[in-house]
Amino acid sequence: MFTLCIPTMDRFNSFLSRYLPLYLQNEYISEIIISDENGNDYDLILSSYPNSEKIKCFKNETRLGPFLNKLNACSKATNEWIALIDSDNFASNEYFEIAKSYIEEHIVKNEKNIILAPSKALPRFNFSYLNGMVYKKGRFQEINLFEKERINPSLGKSDVLMNVGNYVLNKYLINNLNLDPERQLIPLSSACDVVYFNTLLFEQLDLNMHIVPNLEYTHTEHDGSIYAQTCNDYKQFNEYVYQRYRNLF
Repeated sequence: MFTLCIPTMDRFNSFLSRYLPLYLQNEYISEIIISDENGNDYDLILSSYPNSEKIKCFKNETRLGPFLNKLNACSKATNEWIALIDSDNFASNEYFEIAKSYIEEHIVKNEKNIILAPSKALPRFNFSYLNGMVYKKGRFQEINLFEKERINPSLGKSDVLMNVGNYVLNKYLINNLNLDPERQLIPLSSACDVVYFNTLLFEQLDLNMHIVPNLEYTHTEHDGSIYAQTCNDYKQFNEYVYQRYRNLF
């Protein structure tokens, strides 16, 4: 069973009010952890689901920012496998069913440095040409060459894949990531927090990122997204993070 972790801020009325009833009915999700940055969604969720044993909602005392808010939600999970899904995106029952089957069929029991990445972030991003690939140290150059041979304008580049997130990960990664050397950089990472997170995992914990066939979710693009609001503010840092990621090649 999975813990669904949702970082949020002012997303209940526009997104979570529609998604939470569906998540509550999902048999693969045993708990839903919601970490709210300012308390507005927290109040609405508790008033809407006062008796839900599945939902565990937390209000941050101070705003953490996208990077740390995601980790905060994941740190409270009680299951080994976490589905980290942004509050403005949605993963159906099939997403969890496919993830469960993939873990049972392809992941060695004691293998914990794992992320299962989606092959599609609908409707825009399609990474299915990378199906079955495993990103890890020693393979980046090989996969980069493979991508250059097959990429076309209708498909999403792996640089984008590394920053969309909305994937399944083992809690071992959350428990063992060392953020101490990164404390001054984290506040700059709003627009590239996912690729930054992934890069740290590759660097520190020998992350194995599996591109899972048919693992698909709905990725909503809108003007209120944190990426849209901050990508122009931190261009220099974004370039730094992507260069650090490419150094893995």
